[in-house]
Amino acid sequence: MAYRYRAGLRFPWSAAVLFLLIWVCPISLWAAPGDKKWVFPATGSVGSITSSPAIGQDGTIYVGSDDGNLYAVNPDGAKKWQFATGGKVTSSPVVHYYSSAVTIYLGSEGGKLYAIDSSGTKVWEFAAGGGISSSPALSDSGTIYVGAKDKKVYAVKSSDGTSVGGEWPFVTQGEVTSSPAIDIDGTIYVGSADQKLYALKSTGKQKWVFTGSTGAISSSPAIGYDGVIYVGSQDGKVYAVNPDDGTKKWEFNIGSPVVSSPAIDSATLYVGANDGSLYAVKLTDGTQNWVFSDPNDPVQSSPALGSDGTLYGGSDDFSVYAITSSNGAVKWRFITDGKVSSSPTIGFGGAVYVGSQDGRLYAVESSSSSLGNVAWPKFGHDVRNMARNSANVSPVADAGADQTVKSSDTVTFDASNSYDSDYGIPLYSWRQTEGPSVTLSDATAVKPGFAAPGVDEETILTFELKVTDNGAKTDTDSVSVKVQKSDDDKGCFISAAGD
Repeated sequence: MAYRYRAGLRFPWSAAVLFLLIWVCPISLWAAPGDKKWVFPATGSVGSITSSPAIGQDGTIYVGSDDGNLYAVNPDGAKKWQFATGGKVTSSPVVHYYSSAVTIYLGSEGGKLYAIDSSGTKVWEFAAGGGISSSPALSDSGTIYVGAKDKKVYAVKSSDGTSVGGEWPFVTQGEVTSSPAIDIDGTIYVGSADQKLYALKSTGKQKWVFTGSTGAISSSPAIGYDGVIYVGSQDGKVYAVNPDDGTKKWEFNIGSPVVSSPAIDSATLYVGANDGSLYAVKLTDGTQNWVFSDPNDPVQSSPALGSDGTLYGGSDDFSVYAITSSNGAVKWRFITDGKVSSSPTIGFGGAVYVGSQDGRLYAVESSSSSLGNVAWPKFGHDVRNMARNSANVSPVADAGADQTVKSSDTVTFDASNSYDSDYGIPLYSWRQTEGPSVTLSDATAVKPGFAAPGVDEETILTFELKVTDNGAKTDTDSVSVKVQKSDDDKGCFISAAGD
């Protein structure tokens, strides 16, 4: 709840009580949706973050900058590390989990695709024939697809950074700044400045091409539950394209270039346009549901849908807006010091992360607990920016093996074998469910500990581990600790007089 002073309003509490309230409940706990949580300044930035953030398994935020760096930022806004590329970074990172390894893939205007490990060290680099502002897409087989300004779409092996064979790279007739999207059957969809939308097989062979657009397609495709592909065009239209043959299902005419990439739920498409408006379009027939026209400048940022139905989007008017997705009503507006063409993402707990052309990454409080569980909730589809049409898989909790200890022994749990195959686990939570109460060293740690209590007889303590992924899905597991009386243990119970 936010508190504001108004002239002429007498505050009923004494200064001492107010001081005590502030001491007990820090101001940060009063934060309301739309309030700044923190701001991270990109060191050495030349004044622009247009890259869209990705979130790693441990909550680390990754974002590129025009200063040529990829930044890793801790969930509290502190810099973890930075990695220098050979050019501006307008491409958005994608995060890959394989076994216990975390790898970040990122394109650079210097013409290279990089693989970087979780410590900020380069694993490999792949040289394209032109600058890369397209954001990589990651298939479930580990192949990375990315476009380049040499008019090609590349397929690169995530294991070693070598080019996939077959008919790759795929050659178009225009620069490829559109970011690919991958369907559940492995089909890759990507636009080109040659005014075409391509459907490509995993071999690199063209499946079909949509030629209905009369403008460059730099918007990135979104895929619906039914497989229909939705994409904006600089001819001022949004197209719905059938996945089987590439025929047009419908078109929605805005009349102003669309470089924003759509977000979609089960019934509605949301997209920005250069006329300064954000549109909601019905998926069934392509008719307008509502339009939000408060921004005074182009909306190139791609909107993101939160778990509570709130829509978040940036604007060239220096602002981030929170909008009710059902009717287009504004909830709040957050103002930065630069244009916001970066596309927001939503971390677990509701922080909206978005870059600004003022060279800063912002974390803004929201009413959403996580990204929405809808067909295509944001640019890159999910918090990892994998850009593939797959539902969030629930995490698997592993609280470790049961233990037998003596009184006063130190007990340590280990949840490190818990895993999540897609979104990652940023939140661990332990609670005791049975036995004499003990105090854990940190109930949110992967490996918390406690001192076993004194007992008169063998006693069972039971604990539950709950893990939550970045898509807000959860899983639980239990572990038991059998506490035995030690030889010198006199127990922990006191008899009442007269017993």
